[in-house]
Amino acid sequence: MSIVSTFNRKLGEYGSAAAYIAVFVITIYDVGMRYFLDAPSVWGLELVIAIAGMHYVLAGAYTLAEDKHVRIDVVYNLFAPRTQRLLDVLSCLLTILFLCIVVYYGSAQAYPSVMSGETSGGGWDSHAPMFMKAAIPVGATLMVLESLNKLKIACGALRNEW
Repeated sequence: MSIVSTFNRKLGEYGSAAAYIAVFVITIYDVGMRYFLDAPSVWGLELVIAIAGMHYVLAGAYTLAEDKHVRIDVVYNLFAPRTQRLLDVLSCLLTILFLCIVVYYGSAQAYPSVMSGETSGGGWDSHAPMFMKAAIPVGATLMVLESLNKLKIACGALRNEW
């Protein structure tokens, strides 16, 4: 297993656990404060959305590393193993192309947001939009690296079948 896959798996396992424990605790606190003490927080919902949003973006690389991404297996399994390997290679190439575009345009939006210290403008006026925008190119870069790893594996399997 490559260093990239190991990192993505650990980030997915431990990062997901930490993110959703934080979301759970913040939500319980916020609901309790709102309905039992009539003192809702101004930051609870915004923080939960930011944590969940960043987790969603960063979880893509974990999904690729675990080979849990969406694939239409009913159609995929109709093909011979060699054709499946060709489809895997094609899928990796198209994924890398798409994700490189996401990295490029995501960085173009994240950079000014980070440089200006963009805030939400809401009651809490947090930097959540800045962090979420920065997470997009980071998550896409992790997915590109994982896709390159998958491409290497798929090409090796294809080469062995020829």
